[in-house]
Amino acid sequence: MGACYSKKSPEQESIFFKVQTCIEKNILINLEILTLTEDFKKNITNIDSPYFKIKDLKVNALILALFYNSLECFKYIHETLKASIDSMEKIFNEQKTSAIEIICMRNCPDILDYYLPIYEKTCSEEVVIEEVVESLNFTNNTEERKSRIIGSTYTPVQRACELGNLNIISRIYKYYKEKSFIPIALDFDYQNETTGENCPLISCRTCNYTMIRFLHTTCQANFRLLNKQGENAVQILAAANKKKNFKEFYECMVYLVLSVGVDFTYNYEETLLLLETEKSIMFFEKKLKEKGIEIDKSFLEEKYQLIKVDQPRPLKEEQLDDYQGKDFNFVKLYDEVMSDADYEDVSVILKDSRNATPFVSILNDLPPN
Repeated sequence: MGACYSKKSPEQESIFFKVQTCIEKNILINLEILTLTEDFKKNITNIDSPYFKIKDLKVNALILALFYNSLECFKYIHETLKASIDSMEKIFNEQKTSAIEIICMRNCPDILDYYLPIYEKTCSEEVVIEEVVESLNFTNNTEERKSRIIGSTYTPVQRACELGNLNIISRIYKYYKEKSFIPIALDFDYQNETTGENCPLISCRTCNYTMIRFLHTTCQANFRLLNKQGENAVQILAAANKKKNFKEFYECMVYLVLSVGVDFTYNYEETLLLLETEKSIMFFEKKLKEKGIEIDKSFLEEKYQLIKVDQPRPLKEEQLDDYQGKDFNFVKLYDEVMSDADYEDVSVILKDSRNATPFVSILNDLPPN
């Protein structure tokens, strides 16, 4: 029997496919060999040009290596092939992002170590906040989705913190701990202009015990700030847990109160109302009692309970009772109930003005299909 093999497609035989495969797999020796061939020299005449693709987005070799965390290939392309950092950043800027943001979000600590000295020379003190195109922002490694513009106000280090990329946080801390200047984009204590959150508050919102502990014990980051809603770290943690039941919530709360020393008496009634598990409620009430505050959650719930007032049912609503069930007939309903002469008062919009309503303004607020 003859050997079975699948014939490679013309695309797979191309120099672009071969180079991209080497970079994605970080096979430096194969990349070095390819760059010495006539095929490479003939077709890849400018190493900064976007010859390659990530999904539908054209990128250059340096971006490709960064995206796949291929450190050896990244260094070779930059140092030996003389790829331009500025050209890479230009492509990133067109996508409303940056190399440092992609490194932080995709958790590329090795490339971060190499790139930080380069970044430090070129970064400014101002952080640029722009919108991000979701389907083409280099950070979406799932199936392709339709483009949708989303607001982005997080700095690169805040994104890393939210995603729980502790390796990135650790490397940034080690690099800047002896330096007098830290760029805003990498400053743990920088408060987001929209939310008022810094990295410690973000770690509370994501209920990441390891991140909280590291930011406190190692980085000495500031947990005593308030966000734009006037909430402190404990309240942010409690509110986040109410939306999503986190495994490490209790440990995080105890650590914030006992080790970090966050003022748990601040707006304590609101915090107590947010707590749901008996263990956390008992702990919080006990700590309040130690501060001379005698209170329990059941008292608060009774204190702030809204009293429901029984409102008389409108006549039209009572009439509709006769039309419920499987024999419901909309035509009959309209003829007998909805078409009453006095029912025309239901709309407060003048008939003459209805066609002039700016429907376009509503369409502008709708998300794309």
